[in-house]
Amino acid sequence: MSADQRAAAARRMAAIGATAHYDQRLAPYDVVASHAHVTMLLEQGIVPADAGAALRRGLEELGELLRSGAAPLDPDAEDVHTAIEAYLERRIGPDAGWLGTARARNDLAVTALRLWIRDHVTFLSRKLLALTGALLEQGERHAGTVMPGFSHLQIAQPLTFGHVCLAYAEAFLRDAERLRFVLALQDESPMGSAALAGTGFPVDRAAVARTLGFARPTANSLESVGDRGFALDFLNAGASVALDLSRFGAELVFWSSQPVGLIALPDELVSSSSAMPHKRNPDAAELVRGKSGRVLGNLHALQTVVKGLPLSYFRDLQEDKEPLFDTADTLALSLDAAVSLATLMRPDADAMRTAADVAFGTSGDLADLLTRERRIPFREAHHLVTELVRLAGKQGRSLGELSLEDRRGIDERLAFPEWPDVTVEDSVASRDSRGGTAPARVREAAAELRVRLAESAARLAHEEYIDQELGDTR
Repeated sequence: MSADQRAAAARRMAAIGATAHYDQRLAPYDVVASHAHVTMLLEQGIVPADAGAALRRGLEELGELLRSGAAPLDPDAEDVHTAIEAYLERRIGPDAGWLGTARARNDLAVTALRLWIRDHVTFLSRKLLALTGALLEQGERHAGTVMPGFSHLQIAQPLTFGHVCLAYAEAFLRDAERLRFVLALQDESPMGSAALAGTGFPVDRAAVARTLGFARPTANSLESVGDRGFALDFLNAGASVALDLSRFGAELVFWSSQPVGLIALPDELVSSSSAMPHKRNPDAAELVRGKSGRVLGNLHALQTVVKGLPLSYFRDLQEDKEPLFDTADTLALSLDAAVSLATLMRPDADAMRTAADVAFGTSGDLADLLTRERRIPFREAHHLVTELVRLAGKQGRSLGELSLEDRRGIDERLAFPEWPDVTVEDSVASRDSRGGTAPARVREAAAELRVRLAESAARLAHEEYIDQELGDTR
């Protein structure tokens, strides 16, 4: 092998192995984990007092620089953890070498990643609660605004716009709870696992866990350093958020289309066509829908990375960070756009009412009425109303306009004088079961949801961020 070939191989290895250009986002979390580790080493008498004090000062200084937006780390370092050690060596000299005592990059990296996920769960949860709140306000405002309910994109039954808004609000609040479950599953500190087998130093792993805000240390050092299940949990929860965002975006695209015309979106959230000036394309809703593909792809990417890895750490796992970072960034953008969509969309109440009054749209209500008031078994009532619909269609009449004789011709039990003409308002009002679309039930559900939303917000109120890019610090 020639010298040129060796040099090329070295360059290529450096290129494929470099992560500092993207994992510097973990720097604040590395600093926090390292500070907790050094504090424990001092308390346990594992490192000299002067060296430990110098390390603590250096880490605190670095943390302040990162919070100020400075970029003190070498972007050409192999990874962020190496860059931080190099920074400390420049600042405090040989005493920086004590930092690696009783730990390895393996346990440090996975701890920093857990801390990053913890903050971004809180960050994204707050956005989800904002979206839930925006939909809740629409639900309260339009508890009695009648619109068509769709199944198979066919008009199925009348309901209210408020009921639909609360349906999405429920989905997004459940997504926030799903993210909280991610926190519960990863509430353990890997620090002290070292490379894979633990350490021979008398460390106090429980103390480090408490300092970092974890409930306990991880139970098995070998599993700890190679585990990325917690990262997959975050990506799984993120995929659920993305799926619900995509469905919401698709709904808005459909509702705002010209043939449907049930809602209007503001100019700030649409674009005009370069060739057709009359068009108002619902770009924000389409992008919310489209960006879900990135989030779903990130989950699959990390699943593919880890699926063939035995215990414990492998370099493959450097591929864990970019899917996580991209999912968090994409969801943050999408949630912000969705909040604006939910807040600023305006229903056209007249168009909704007209669309809901489709021919025979209340036929199901008539079948219910025959069962409830005339005691005809529902399946039989359904069959009878189907015959009535066919007859009314041939005559060009509504169900309420059928004569007594016409009804008797189908079944004697239909020949009663108080024949109902069920309106869409009657239909909506009759759906009075708990969780139903009757305006009173929608208002009741909105009030209950507001309580649950406040409880979720209270749980997040005292959460703190480490990462300066989120605008807050520990």
